[in-house]
Amino acid sequence: MKSLVLAAVLATLAAPAFAQEAPAQPADEVVTTARNSATAAEVAALAPPTAAAGLAPAAIVAWLGRQGVTPGPVEPDGDNAYVRVTDGPLNWILFFQSCQNGVCADLQFSIGFATAAVTPELVNDWNRDRRFLKAFYEPAATAGEPASGVVQYDLFLRPGEGPEQLSDHLAVWRGLAPEFARLTTRPTAAN
Repeated sequence: MKSLVLAAVLATLAAPAFAQEAPAQPADEVVTTARNSATAAEVAALAPPTAAAGLAPAAIVAWLGRQGVTPGPVEPDGDNAYVRVTDGPLNWILFFQSCQNGVCADLQFSIGFATAAVTPELVNDWNRDRRFLKAFYEPAATAGEPASGVVQYDLFLRPGEGPEQLSDHLAVWRGLAPEFARLTTRPTAAN
């Protein structure tokens, strides 16, 4: 009996919402659901406060230094930034993406090699046979120069978590980037 009364009450409360028409609003300011409408500002006011969406580059650079790599200074790149990192024999770049107010929401690890070993087939094989790090082929800019192979790894940062959230991602990067380096710098028949 209680569930029948509850169903009747819910149906009565929902009925006026379906019968109402929302006042006309510019299309870009209205958020519509199946039951009602609200402006984007009204929806934002109702949302609970969230932690900063990402991390400051300085916090990530300090964390990297504790992981056995040598990061350089953070360099500006338009609205974003990057840092060059020395990791044993490899030098790679960490790009800070989607930065706002000194906090970046996502990162991209990147390393490239310009050698005679780099071919479209090598890059295609890499992408077919491996997950996580994706490569692209860049033809030589001038005749007589070698082509480039670049491998990258993108990730989103979770709000409210520190740089420790990068531990697994750094392990994936440090495990696969050297393999890409070996493939792209191996001796070729032309050498």
